[in-house]
Amino acid sequence: MKLKLDLHTHVWEAFNFQPPSLSIAEKVVGQIKSRGIDGIAITDHHNREWAHEFRELVDSHFPGEVVILPGWEIEVRPASNPFDEYQVSEIFLPEGGVFRIYCHPGYYSPNIIIEDNIHGIEIDNYIHNWHIRKPQVEAIAQAHSLLTVEVSDAHNLENIGLRYTEVELAELYRRAAPQG
Repeated sequence: MKLKLDLHTHVWEAFNFQPPSLSIAEKVVGQIKSRGIDGIAITDHHNREWAHEFRELVDSHFPGEVVILPGWEIEVRPASNPFDEYQVSEIFLPEGGVFRIYCHPGYYSPNIIIEDNIHGIEIDNYIHNWHIRKPQVEAIAQAHSLLTVEVSDAHNLENIGLRYTEVELAELYRRAAPQG
């Protein structure tokens, strides 16, 4: 079954770096439902622990209501050219494996370098669309067999779910790298 997932959000940042709480969970679950999507990946910068704690909180207080995939956004500097730095969302799948998405292609570097263990690429990013060259991204995605995703990159509650991708979790697992 395909799910509607916003695979790039910054919930910790949206709530001013507060610890996970039931109040935050109620607001996020409400926002997810109000957008008519099934769930989100939480991909805050340099902090994956918050997303894992938040998922546990949501799972215990709102079991089965929404999907929360913990992750984080990291910078990558390719060995071939460290000036071509780019960002990757690493999403930690519940049953193991890491699904890696090339974030906002064309920002910082206009070059798009696809290295090993990249499984998806953003074709539509609500706050970064101004520099995504969609024909180039489509060609790169096809050449490297990458899943193209649409994401909100939400840094506030209201933007969660403005963009989403319809995908089966089995597809993410099929493409993912082993965790570890």
